[in-house]
Amino acid sequence: MDEAAPDRFPAPGNDNQTADTPHALRPETAMTASPALHSDRQRELLDMLSVAAVADRSGPVSLRQFAIRAGVSEPTLRHFFKDRQGVVIAILHHFARQAGAWLALSASPADTLETAVKGYLDLALQGFDNSLFVQAHAFALVESIHDPVVGRAYLDIVVEPSLQAIEARLGPSLDPEGHNPDRVRHGALALYSTMLFAILHQRLLHGDEARPLAMNAFFSDLVTLFGGGLAPKA
Repeated sequence: MDEAAPDRFPAPGNDNQTADTPHALRPETAMTASPALHSDRQRELLDMLSVAAVADRSGPVSLRQFAIRAGVSEPTLRHFFKDRQGVVIAILHHFARQAGAWLALSASPADTLETAVKGYLDLALQGFDNSLFVQAHAFALVESIHDPVVGRAYLDIVVEPSLQAIEARLGPSLDPEGHNPDRVRHGALALYSTMLFAILHQRLLHGDEARPLAMNAFFSDLVTLFGGGLAPKA
């Protein structure tokens, strides 16, 4: 692989963001503002709650179940997060903070469009091998189906920052003069959605059992398709 992504999400908190991280890509600048973590206890709770969120389950976890799995009382969770919806949105922010370093790498541009696309897909391939990446998206998707407020939070906290990172990566080579930002946005959306659904197809929906996909070969073909099809015409 051409680029190295963290083999696990960095430790929680904003320490993984630097002055070089684009402001628009930082979770706290999303429309759903990132709540401040006022205590180590709150961080500890989110560490435990995030594990409960991605554990094997047949449906949404109740506030009581979250409390049991975190080893605390419901009043404790209500004190820190108000209600179940607050717990879920806080977990999404927790995942976003942990993925901050990966997001910054996703935004790194390249000299050519083909190199930019390949570099991003190399990072995505590491996501394919990371169970937390798959489980976090699965958790967010399930919760979004049941609660439109959580759906908007998932969009603001995870999806849009991811798309903006890809736009930052593709922009210099896809639209070097900056005259066609919609083309950059369309390219980012096409690349992100194709990559994400392929990973969910194989890992979440068990496509690896029903119809296995050679992900390396698939991503290699995507580099050719995107690198050639989207490249600026002379």
